Order: sequence, then C-alpha cells, then structure tokens
Amino acid sequence: MSRVKAVFMDVDGTLFLGESAAAGAVEALKRVREWGLKVAFLTNNSFYSRRMILDKLVEAGIEARLHDVVNSGFAAAAYLSERRGACRVFTVGDVGLVEEIVLGGHSLASRGDEADAVVAGGTRDISYWRLVEGHRAIMNGALFIATNKDHVYVTEKELMPGAGALVSFLETSTRRRAILVGKPDRYIADLALRRAGLKPEEVVIVGDNEEVDMALAETIGSHGILVLTGISKNPSSKKWLVAKTLKDLPDRLSKLL
Repeated sequence: MSRVKAVFMDVDGTLFLGESAAAGAVEALKRVREWGLKVAFLTNNSFYSRRMILDKLVEAGIEARLHDVVNSGFAAAAYLSERRGACRVFTVGDVGLVEEIVLGGHSLASRGDEADAVVAGGTRDISYWRLVEGHRAIMNGALFIATNKDHVYVTEKELMPGAGALVSFLETSTRRRAILVGKPDRYIADLALRRAGLKPEEVVIVGDNEEVDMALAETIGSHGILVLTGISKNPSSKKWLVAKTLKDLPDRLSKLL
C-alpha cells in the first residue's frame, strides 16, 4: 500500500511561467486533492514573500493556505533564528526577502558594518554598492546565507539570471562559501516536512529543475516528478517520473499511489 500522503509543488517554472499560471495547473491540483493528498508549495523564490506567493496562487484559482507555503526567504529567516536568534541582517535581495526577514523577528542592517548576517537572494534591482556592503559585512565576519543558488529563473519569454549569480559574486569577492538553505539543500525540505507533519517517504516532490527539485527529492529520499515546462527539458536520469506538462501530472502521480 502506498505511503504517499502529500505533494510538494514547485511554483516558478512548474505552476507558473513568469506571472501566468501554467496550463492545467488548477485542474491538476484539484485532482490531487480529490485523491485525499495534501498539497504544499515549496519554492526557491525569494523575490516574493510567502504572503505575496499566496496572493498569486489564490488569484490564479489555486487553493492554498499561508501555512502551506514555504519559500527560501522564510527558510533563511528560520535558519537564522534557530542558529543565532534575532539578528541584524543585511539583505541582498528583493522586497519579499526583506518582508520574511522582518517577520522572522530580525532587524535590518543598513550598512555592512552593522550586520550579524548577510542573506543573499534574487532581485531585479541590484546596485554594485549594495554588493559592496554585503562584501564588507561578510569580510567582517557576518554569517553568509544564500536563499538559493539557482543560476536562472523562468519568465514568460526567457530565462533570466537567478540568485546564484549574485551569490557567486559575493562568494568570489570574499572567498567565503555561502550557507545554502533553499533547494536542493535539505534544510528547506525538513522545514516544510515539520510544518506538514510528514516524513520524506510520504511526499512527492514536483518541479521543473532536475538539478534542484529532483536533486532535493533524491537527497531526502522522496519520490520525484519532473515537469518539462521550465528549466529542464531533457532529463539526464531515469530515477524520477517525467510529465511533459501539468496536465500529465495526475497520470504520473497515480503510478505512485
């Protein structure tokens, strides 16, 4: 008898292509829930806060609760709280990351020399001088955390440089390696599992990136379904099931039930 109890869905490149919901997303998740499975949303997106992601899901007609959304900005704030308590954080990222850091009980550092930690994530608006302040903080001993190291992210038209590009800048300039809290590191998955009250073998990871989503499934010992709508178009492994689009997801998932 199957032990699968939940599906952890990636968001960007899987449920959404840029700002538009992927074809079949609403119907696929409705079918999953009809089978009695929980659905949670596990994303490396740190541009947006969980609240912003929830608004996006609901606007698209996808049933969701804030408790079921776990993103890399939230994971970064949780990691800091667990390891260091309340911190003064210098962010290299977007407004959604700032929101999660503050909601996580931390304060914002306006300069590198004020920071206990630097959290770097994706942003569409970055200045060289913000990177310089992040560099200074890290060189002064601030904890260096990466929300994710995705090299690109998906838009409606093309792949754009991801958070990994900014993290690499700081890793190169400081010669310090960032602590990764997003996928494929298991920290974000363990956080989501605790919130859902589930074990890895009870979860199916669904996503569009073989090097991130499927690598996470392999790391934690979960099932994986790769959807070919985003970054990975030609799977290099047969370890996971493959769905060309979300319309194929129920059929692939049924093989695990």
